[in-house]
Amino acid sequence: MKVRLPYSRAKRYLTGIDWTILTLDRMSRRATGGSNDSQIVLELQGAFDDRRFRAALAEFVRLFPVLAGKSMRDWNLAPYWKIPRAGHAVPVRVESRRIDRQDLMSALGEFVNTRFSSPVEHLAFGVFHVDDDRHYLAMRFDHRLFDAQGAEAFLELFQRWYSGEDCRARLAEIALTEPAHLNDWKNKFEAGKQLVRMLRALVGTPLMVLPRPAPLKGRTFKFCLMEFDARETQAITGRAYAEAGFLMFMPYTLAGAIQALDEIFKARANGGREYLLSVSVDLRTPKTAASQLFFNHLSFLIFRIPAVDAGDRRKVLEAIRAQMYEQIKSGFPRALSEASMLMRILPPALLSRFLLKPLRGEFASLGFSCVGKGGYALSQFMEATLANLFHMPMLPVPPGVGLVVNQFGNRMNAVLTSLDGMFSEEEEQRIQEKMRHLL
Repeated sequence: MKVRLPYSRAKRYLTGIDWTILTLDRMSRRATGGSNDSQIVLELQGAFDDRRFRAALAEFVRLFPVLAGKSMRDWNLAPYWKIPRAGHAVPVRVESRRIDRQDLMSALGEFVNTRFSSPVEHLAFGVFHVDDDRHYLAMRFDHRLFDAQGAEAFLELFQRWYSGEDCRARLAEIALTEPAHLNDWKNKFEAGKQLVRMLRALVGTPLMVLPRPAPLKGRTFKFCLMEFDARETQAITGRAYAEAGFLMFMPYTLAGAIQALDEIFKARANGGREYLLSVSVDLRTPKTAASQLFFNHLSFLIFRIPAVDAGDRRKVLEAIRAQMYEQIKSGFPRALSEASMLMRILPPALLSRFLLKPLRGEFASLGFSCVGKGGYALSQFMEATLANLFHMPMLPVPPGVGLVVNQFGNRMNAVLTSLDGMFSEEEEQRIQEKMRHLL
């Protein structure tokens, strides 16, 4: 079809993936009253001046009125992000306090679980001082405005700007407009058929799903951080390449996550016969990464693992590799991104029903993300040395549980995210021990 509907070239229209992320956010708000926000945490060593950071940040964010925007629908029914004019005030909250090291994860969890105060607030920072030479900087962000890679790149751009680097070329590259994608209907409908075939294959499959604690309203998320030092990370990477194949770090860590959680799933999941795993993938290329700072530039791979095979590393790896190869070969992530453009006509309430219907109200057994080396490539932040960086994402409900793996420098981190009450402290400890043993 060559029908092309008119649109404004000055607006930043939301893509289908943007609309899907917005819908997942609405699902979480309806289920728990919380959101689908995320958080990056920087571990800093050396001096860190709160006041200097506040002043620099306030000046930096004025360059980005997009940070004070909100979603709207245009007259052509395409959703877009309404961006205020240049010079508009950008609300960014910065909190700071001293904590004991053993209280770090609870303090970080409390911060990310705190909702933004208005519909146009999308960014907040928390500074947690352990002592004069050790600090943790948390950047909480609205997932509708950043994905993980984009959020890291935003922090790196701030550091380059703060250090006096000429960033005018970088700033000019950032795309703040996006076409409405109200054309090329044939490809969109073909991509839609591919997505429907995938969904039909899932109908009737009894999923392995952990029961969510009740009541859900007011329920917050807990986070369990697993840090791996340089020696451990090197050993994990070596085993991943040896067992799963070269550059197969994601399948290897995903297989380890399944095995680490399998015992608990099988003890609690009623009648499930298959794991369904939703894995986010970054769609940026080296040519587009600089311009794609804001909004979501990702898609998903979907993996199905028979529960009976979950304890067998070889079978799990073979299944993940085969399915990943088939989905990449068929262009499924791009097709999903393209097909989702058609879904923007649906309001989030209706779209959430469409997403949940094939699996009787469920979305996946587990959410998984492998951020890799990410978008922050510097070794410093402000005047401090950047010792580590990890992610603490809130997750859609359902499923309300997931794992994110990232690498910073020569270190790897894994963060287990779950609704408070989904795991006991003993279970969390057992998951950590198994992850370390299995990886």
